[in-house]
Amino acid sequence: MGKVAVVVTVLNEEYILPSLFSALEKQTKRPDEVIIVDGGSTDQTHRVLSSWKPNFSFRWFEHKGNRSQGRNAAISSTKISIIAITDAGCTPEREWLERITKRLIANDCDVASGYYSPQAQTNFEKAAAAYMLVMPEHINPKLFLPATRSMALKKSTWEKAGRFDERLSDNEDYVFAKKLQFIGAKIFFEKDAIVRWLPPKTWGAFLKQVWRFAYGDCFAGIVRPKVMFIFVRWLVFVILGLMSFSLFFLTMFLYLFWAWAKNQKHVASFSAVYLLPTMQLATDLVVMVGSVQGLVVKIQKKIYAKTNH
Repeated sequence: MGKVAVVVTVLNEEYILPSLFSALEKQTKRPDEVIIVDGGSTDQTHRVLSSWKPNFSFRWFEHKGNRSQGRNAAISSTKISIIAITDAGCTPEREWLERITKRLIANDCDVASGYYSPQAQTNFEKAAAAYMLVMPEHINPKLFLPATRSMALKKSTWEKAGRFDERLSDNEDYVFAKKLQFIGAKIFFEKDAIVRWLPPKTWGAFLKQVWRFAYGDCFAGIVRPKVMFIFVRWLVFVILGLMSFSLFFLTMFLYLFWAWAKNQKHVASFSAVYLLPTMQLATDLVVMVGSVQGLVVKIQKKIYAKTNH
């Protein structure tokens, strides 16, 4: 019961892998096995994987497909009963594996949910992290769901939950977390099991990731209250604009001030004055576009499936 396998999926990660390798080698708890599944890289990822020679059992293989398919293939391939999961874009802290698995080894829970702290350097990265992560002050340990950046679970629980949904390439870990809740898995939030996560460095990368979250949610049939609130909020803004330009201007000013105020402590720089409000507007727009696109594609696929049944 005490053995632990670490599972990671990768795709074109040749520059990120060395930091992950170094972090895994320095863990206070040595993994009994590390399994890395490549989804079909076209860079030098294969060469980097082949050159890694850690002092514990390590193997990698290619399984072309999305992250859900890769994780399922990796977990299926091991006989070890406790699985720790992280992503290639994350750097686990030295005690991550020990902390994320200790309650599972003691059989005190079925799933351990760790945290992911932004490894942000620029003000843009700090702002992006504030919009993409659940920041520490907003965490409710009883409601915090496990994400594959930092989680561990029993292999039997993974099987009971029906594994990761292989139809999904985005937000698959949220869908899986809801499955865990549905089967009544005992989930424990291990706040000190931390991986360092790299936020997007550019506007293009940031908006693409926000779009993927929104698109993936709607395609998977996930309805988040905060996303619905974005649509309602902008409907109200449009109505106010039709009623009175001055009322619209005042409301928009208050909205942008709120966008700055809620996250300015995470971006302690003058750039927060313009960066956070701009990021709020861009995020709202991309979330709405991505959500509509995800819903349209989901409906189209359902219609296609019925007409070709």
